[in-house]
Amino acid sequence: MPPCAADPGPRYDAARPVLKEALAMPDRPVLHHLSPDPSLAGRPAGTYGQTLVDALAAGDWRVAQTALPGPYPRVDQSAILAADIALTRLPDGAWVLVDGLALPGLAGGIAADSRRLRFVALVERPLWRDPGLTADEATALRNLEQGALALMRRVLVPSPAVATEVAALGLPGESVTVVSPDGDGARRLAALLDA
Repeated sequence: MPPCAADPGPRYDAARPVLKEALAMPDRPVLHHLSPDPSLAGRPAGTYGQTLVDALAAGDWRVAQTALPGPYPRVDQSAILAADIALTRLPDGAWVLVDGLALPGLAGGIAADSRRLRFVALVERPLWRDPGLTADEATALRNLEQGALALMRRVLVPSPAVATEVAALGLPGESVTVVSPDGDGARRLAALLDA
């Protein structure tokens, strides 16, 4: 038999920077943050979710961010398909932080993957309350948000006023939590994820 070459061990792949982070911090799971691509969104992306995610990343959490293509919040079929593909690529049991603005594209995938993935919504404000919507658009978005948020492990909001609006969708009170968009809020979110 010819001699076997020595195993060189794990290789670093520049296309997969999470591998490097995983080796650096083996105790923490990777958090997956899904949000609309700010360059393609139909309106400016909110800062609430991104601020919390940045604070987590500055701590000892590893965060993989996925920018979803499409004109959020009014998405088309290609944006919904891209969102579904993004969800199918996540490993079973992963924590997924969903920006509230991304809910229109992810609602169907959240329903399909709610038992496989652990979803947490970061809701700056309910989309259905946007003043530029027609009555039919507002009703459709309200129903969509209500269904998607009901499947979340937690719904995080920046203020008691937003918590009241979200709770009015019929969510259990214990699933809606006010978390400030700062370092203290990131620590509180980390504690919720560790629990």
